[in-house]
Amino acid sequence: MPRFARLFEAAADTLTAYYQSIAEGNLDHLMSLWIDEEFVSCIRADGAHLHGLDAIRAGFAQRFESLRLTIEALDIRVYDSLGTVVYAIVEAHRVGNAETATLVFATYVMVHDRGEWRIAHIHASPMPEDTAAQFTAKLRHGHGQLH
Repeated sequence: MPRFARLFEAAADTLTAYYQSIAEGNLDHLMSLWIDEEFVSCIRADGAHLHGLDAIRAGFAQRFESLRLTIEALDIRVYDSLGTVVYAIVEAHRVGNAETATLVFATYVMVHDRGEWRIAHIHASPMPEDTAAQFTAKLRHGHGQLH
């Protein structure tokens, strides 16, 4: 059983590496986390739709030139099977040194390929203001996340 537990922990390591790459603006490291297939896609919280490795690289390169973003996972739900892990996450996106963050719903689809977990798809959307207010109120009052 520990072998399977470590298998899925490694997917979490890939997600952590993604967050770190975003915070550092490290494009090469970010791109090393994606599966080497042209079907990959990324829909960022800013609305950009990026399809294929070249478009993803170009989109993040442009973004890294104009701003620094940090992402903090606030609520994580994990759905896993032998070859796929899906993360449904509430994230706080903070630009630069801003005190306030934008709350975002994000889904990460990771696939196990040649012994490593790689990102196949990301979809992020800003959380509606009403939902964000409810979420932050629950966090402030110590009631946990959405559930």
